[in-house]
Amino acid sequence: MRWLSAILVLMGVCLYAQPQQGGQIQFGKVRINYDTLVSTRRVKGDQVEIQVRGGRGVPVRVESPEQYFIMSCAQLKATLAPDEGNRLTVRSAEATGQVNFRYDRSNPLSRLNGTARRVLYDGQQQTVTFEGDVALDGEDEFYLMRWRNNERIVVFLEEDIQRVEAQSQTRDGKPVGEMVIEPKRRTP
Repeated sequence: MRWLSAILVLMGVCLYAQPQQGGQIQFGKVRINYDTLVSTRRVKGDQVEIQVRGGRGVPVRVESPEQYFIMSCAQLKATLAPDEGNRLTVRSAEATGQVNFRYDRSNPLSRLNGTARRVLYDGQQQTVTFEGDVALDGEDEFYLMRWRNNERIVVFLEEDIQRVEAQSQTRDGKPVGEMVIEPKRRTP
């Protein structure tokens, strides 16, 4: 009888230690949908670290409207912390798998829509770094921009300007990355 009790206790501990399946976490206006919650922990006062995974056909989805972005990916590690207004925002994030990142800020107009194998978001430095087979479309008040066949792109999400640094993929030692800039048509 003792061994049966020990097995039941052990099974309970093992089940409790298993990652939680499917759900949504909301920190202020930041919303994270996931298939598997791997871990959460509070660090340094009000900072929260979270690690989640998507499932087959169910990617992780992060929405942060105050930071103007939506991201979907296979796995996410993120740190959330209060901003100056004491609202929880994404301080940093590392998304892996097939990552889709969309940034849409209306004033000044600035839009990005990109895919990569890995995306690093830094809320303090206001940068987003795309790595591995990067395809990125951008738009501002005057131009439409497209980057293809790039290995790494860093976008600086500053208040008035949006600076981009791109590193091309290479084939046989020659760069194959492209950047196309088209002016928007102005209607009188």
